[in-house]
Amino acid sequence: MKKVLIAALALSLILLASCSTTSSDNPATISVSGFSTVYMNPDMASFTVSAEALRDTTDEARNAIDGIITEAVKIMKDKYGVSDEEIRTNYLTLSPEYTYVDNQRVLAGQRGSQSIDITIADIDLIGPIVEDLAKINGISISSITLDKKDKSEEIAQSRRLSIQDAISKARTYAEAIGASIKDIVSIYENSASPRYVSPLRMEAAALTANADASYKTTFYDYELSCSDSISLIVSIE
Repeated sequence: MKKVLIAALALSLILLASCSTTSSDNPATISVSGFSTVYMNPDMASFTVSAEALRDTTDEARNAIDGIITEAVKIMKDKYGVSDEEIRTNYLTLSPEYTYVDNQRVLAGQRGSQSIDITIADIDLIGPIVEDLAKINGISISSITLDKKDKSEEIAQSRRLSIQDAISKARTYAEAIGASIKDIVSIYENSASPRYVSPLRMEAAALTANADASYKTTFYDYELSCSDSISLIVSIE
């Protein structure tokens, strides 16, 4: 009988120790997400200038698009001080183009396309540059985007704020159940890099009856934003 009682007591102690260890290894936790958005003023702009032409020969097509791009570059350099370092060739293509006549494929000519990317440090020049380049026949202007050269401080601030937001949520949840935060168990970044939002609108003034009137391009400025998101797990007691 004594041996049975001793065995039962030993088993109870083992089970008690096991429960205590499990509770210590797996504390109660709260999982939350933290978000933040930091706004900044842009200090640079980029856009794409393209030219396209269809001519009888490949050389004629190349000369046509080269003339358009050369004229655009000359305006930007001479009038607005854009440097060679701020101009980068995006692509240059030359290819035959066909059409169909009486269900027969016929060579229509040779099409040339060329595109350059421009970056400028003065965003106030966007409107005037667009106005001047728009006077060149056969040119296209697209992908106008504002940015900030150095966003390191805003990125760091958005990360700090997203953590603060998550901790504030975790503290509120803990207090709601009569507990308090003990330790931070883990922090996970929800995205590989911060997200930047930079919408842009440019509009031309309404046409008037005066054919000689000049139309000013209106540029609507905006704030650039940097967003961050993290997941936080905290233990509570």
